[in-house]
Amino acid sequence: MIASFQTNTELESLPDKELVELCQRQLPHNVEAYKEILRRYEGLVYNTSLKIIGNPQEAEEVAQDSFIQIYNKLDQFEGRAAFKTWLFRIVYNFSIARREKIVKRAERQHLYAEEALYKSSPGNAPPILKGQLSDTVQEAMNRLRGEQRRIIILKFVTGLTLNEIAEVMGLKLSATKMRLYRALEEFKQHYLEVTKEDPASTQTPVTPKSQ
Repeated sequence: MIASFQTNTELESLPDKELVELCQRQLPHNVEAYKEILRRYEGLVYNTSLKIIGNPQEAEEVAQDSFIQIYNKLDQFEGRAAFKTWLFRIVYNFSIARREKIVKRAERQHLYAEEALYKSSPGNAPPILKGQLSDTVQEAMNRLRGEQRRIIILKFVTGLTLNEIAEVMGLKLSATKMRLYRALEEFKQHYLEVTKEDPASTQTPVTPKSQ
């Protein structure tokens, strides 16, 4: 039987597995454990969604929708996969659906889909996002195509393992490895292109670091 945790410090010290079990026991009458899940993952969820969608306001809505879904579906989580994997599968699916909606809306308005997808306002982003990626790395990532961009984000921004990425994207592990390899090769080419276009940049080509 799981003990009753009263303080934020005790909740913060719990590993995901125990925190989720406690949250499943508490909801809907007590939301303290759920609030700790929210605190623990809200920045990373928003960051992942923003990198996929490219629009802060849309990413905020996706993050909110994701956490509402987590609240409503947490009792169905059985622990077969890591909670982080289960959570980011929800975030990934919501982000892809929202991005497709943006594209259709842009087409109806006769706007360029690329601009609609990737235009953002860094000044409006929360502090957690500021300074995470260099301008050169961000520009190289922006030039990646849809799936290549998403797999790079899941690996180096969200920090999922290859097995977790495979589960989130619904792929076999071998296919995930191959697609990540191709995405990295494409990223390196774009990185070199960006550095050539900007003579002031003298950075050595590197892959984006996991956050």
